[in-house]
Amino acid sequence: MIDKLMKFSFDPDLIVRARQLILHGPNPNVLRPEHEGQYSPLVVAIETELKKRDAAGLLLLPDLSALANSTVGIFSDYGGEDRPSSYLTYSFLMCAWGSLATFWGKMRQLRADCRLGDKEIEFKKFGMGIMRNALPSYLDLLNGYVPGLLFTIVVEKRISSLFGPQDRSTHEALSKRLEEQGFGKLKPKIAEKAFRVAHTAAFLTALLGHEGQKIFWMSDHDAICAHPKAHNYLLSLFHNVLSLYTSHQFGLIGGALPFSERSTDYLDLLSAADVVAGSIGQYFTGRDKVGEQNVCVKEGAEKILVWLGHDGLALKKLCVQLRLGDNGAIQFGAIGFEPKQTPDMVTFLPIHLCR
Repeated sequence: MIDKLMKFSFDPDLIVRARQLILHGPNPNVLRPEHEGQYSPLVVAIETELKKRDAAGLLLLPDLSALANSTVGIFSDYGGEDRPSSYLTYSFLMCAWGSLATFWGKMRQLRADCRLGDKEIEFKKFGMGIMRNALPSYLDLLNGYVPGLLFTIVVEKRISSLFGPQDRSTHEALSKRLEEQGFGKLKPKIAEKAFRVAHTAAFLTALLGHEGQKIFWMSDHDAICAHPKAHNYLLSLFHNVLSLYTSHQFGLIGGALPFSERSTDYLDLLSAADVVAGSIGQYFTGRDKVGEQNVCVKEGAEKILVWLGHDGLALKKLCVQLRLGDNGAIQFGAIGFEPKQTPDMVTFLPIHLCR
């Protein structure tokens, strides 16, 4: 049933702008027949859910080549590694790097207005009043001025591996493979994470990247890229597995960790992945423990969950969950965040006029 309070717009200028940023005739068939049998359940789940949405006429993906954009930006962050969490979350912001000037300018004004200074917007800092006050405007700016896709994978911790049998031997084999192929030496459990992250990033790059574009990937500091050398290993792994997903030749593949001299332009993009990974992980852990009616998240996270319920004019969002079934098989599905009430400021454009 359509919420009677939903506000639809048929403004031709808005529809033209939306169509300009959307990938028309998207092809969700990323997995290549010649590599059949080599793909993880992780990417099979992603492609399957994309195909379902496409068949239902609901798949909206960004055109990261629109407005002559030549560089795809990837900003990734991860959550759920604390002991109480029942899920690991992996969030990726794939965006049109050449179209971010307006977002950066408006974020500098927002930072000044909210007295944020150079503070990073982070899930763990939602306890700060100035952070929570800035959050709604920050989310609006992401929606309106960051052409891209914010994609999150949610993996139940009972799934030990997505690259082989559910035991430690798989992690050990992955770690050994990384070291033998020159991608660095990682502890077995960390090797599993590196493969999950690299393969997801490669799939999304194949889905949204275009021939000749440059790829810039910034990941937060963590165990898989604790320092620049480790991050270079992750980039090399990403480049290596990319050929499983696409034959495109990219102009340049590079990246960085957050700079020691803080750059809020970069951090404000990385923060999108951070706040989503943290909020989603906390929500699903709580829901499993006390049920959907009683789940409680920290103040600020509820704004993220409501925001995830609607695509922006520029920014699209998608979340896929993987869980272990009672029979030991990996089950998956797309997550639909549906607010009980439509936020006051949300205006809807008819999908059939935008696709």
